[in-house]
Amino acid sequence: MDAKKIVTIEGIGVVEYRKSTKAKYLRISVHRERGVVVSVPERLSFDEAESFVTSRIEWIEKSLQKLDSSKPEKTVYDGKNEFSTKFRTMNLIPDSRKNMHLKISETHFDIYYPHDADVENEEIQLIIRRFIEHVWKVEAHEYLPKRLMQLANACNLGYRDLTVKNTRSFWGKCDGNNSIVLSLHLMHLPDRLIDYVIIHELCHTVHKNHQKEFWMLLDRLTSGKAKILAKEMKNYSTRIY
Repeated sequence: MDAKKIVTIEGIGVVEYRKSTKAKYLRISVHRERGVVVSVPERLSFDEAESFVTSRIEWIEKSLQKLDSSKPEKTVYDGKNEFSTKFRTMNLIPDSRKNMHLKISETHFDIYYPHDADVENEEIQLIIRRFIEHVWKVEAHEYLPKRLMQLANACNLGYRDLTVKNTRSFWGKCDGNNSIVLSLHLMHLPDRLIDYVIIHELCHTVHKNHQKEFWMLLDRLTSGKAKILAKEMKNYSTRIY
């Protein structure tokens, strides 16, 4: 049995069912970009999960309406306007195969979709977003470890190790052992803000809080721009692209 199933429900849109060894019960999550995601315990079938979703249609509709009331207009990737990640340009290419697939090179990434399909279809747009996220992940592993090391040397600060994760709740984190976690979604920030987040976490290797001494160090290492950069960060979100 597949570990994942995607269907489109009229009035709801794309619903993704995902088998999870950690899930103890069926759980429905409504996300701004990903749509409706259903965590399905291994012991249950997708048919049982779909029946559960059907019983919760009214709740899902209300949850989606609540998101719609506050969300910005979502980008539609149709190939008419150029879209680029930090290092690569995206090409959308009609293809004879039924399944969408991705090819990545040094300068661009190609997303192939069925030639007889509407590229603006919600399910296709969801997969395009997933491919873009994958490219960000590739680029994050290419760029962030090297940049962290460069800034650590420049700031004369050390750290234990780095993990790059697909985190949406934070940009970066430094634990008590000076291990740093950076979100792959840093890759759609301007360079100055990527550096700000990295230096912010490096400062936590010295100060484990956000008290006066922390901000004094961060301000010194960002040439007096700590508060300005912190304010600019509020214009960006890990959840919007």
